[in-house]
Amino acid sequence: MIKQQTFPKKTKYKWFDISNLSEQDSNKLQDEFNLTPDIISYISDRHERPHYDYDVHTKSHLLVYDVPIWPTNSIKHFTAHPITFLVVGENIFTFHTESTSYIFDEFNDRRMRDRLAEASDVTELLMIFLLYSSQYFQRAVTQLDVERNGLDQKLSDEIDNKDLVELSNIEKSLVYLSSSIQTDLMMLHSLDHSQLEFTKTARERLDDVLIESNQSAEMVQISHQVTKTLAATSNNMMNNNLNDTMKFLTVWSIVLTIPTILTGFYGMNVALPIAHSSFDWIIVVIIMVVLMGWLVILMRKHHFF
Repeated sequence: MIKQQTFPKKTKYKWFDISNLSEQDSNKLQDEFNLTPDIISYISDRHERPHYDYDVHTKSHLLVYDVPIWPTNSIKHFTAHPITFLVVGENIFTFHTESTSYIFDEFNDRRMRDRLAEASDVTELLMIFLLYSSQYFQRAVTQLDVERNGLDQKLSDEIDNKDLVELSNIEKSLVYLSSSIQTDLMMLHSLDHSQLEFTKTARERLDDVLIESNQSAEMVQISHQVTKTLAATSNNMMNNNLNDTMKFLTVWSIVLTIPTILTGFYGMNVALPIAHSSFDWIIVVIIMVVLMGWLVILMRKHHFF
């Protein structure tokens, strides 16, 4: 659906917001705004990576920018989907799906529309959109940090399989966010050599977007390193607990071989020492206890447990 958004005051630029691009919308964009099928194919590709492209025939500027997608019931980790900006003259088109509509829902507020209307031209308006879009990466990393800190507190207690799955989802989320923010940065840096005619104010906005994106990239990198350290620590602790359990079982299996050997000997139907009285079993038990105690002391002395 193509919707022309309004501003609280008159501006020389127009904003057309397109949600879930349909075939009818594509035909309308080609007929009324002279967009080429190639541009439409870029816009409709939901797997398009962030990049900038200029069409010399229509003199249109296409920008694809990744934004984070919050976890759902079906996908338990963060992912990233593209939103697309198309600048044609003094018109800006924004393309998004239901999953990325939250980016533009923020601009439905009256105060946000006032701020958008303060833009001097369409390039400055574009930079405002990108600035707010880039800030969502920091919100995503902050949420992941809170979840990871909760898991970190459980390390001193007993961490279970559910916690390990959550930790794995955090790692997956940071991989997606890291990849997206890096490609977003590459696209933003390419704007320095683009055909877009930036005003001084728009250029300052672009610098702000780069600063925010670099901060987001650093936050993602630091969070990823901390998460990897936490995962390695959890793995080491589980391995250490398993080693302690195996050591305990091994020690006591050795200790319990003593009564097995002695009772095996005295269970044979042959003549054996001290096997002539009904009280000889007490001596055998005492021998077993002494040998077992001696073995326990020996193993403790050599730090087996």
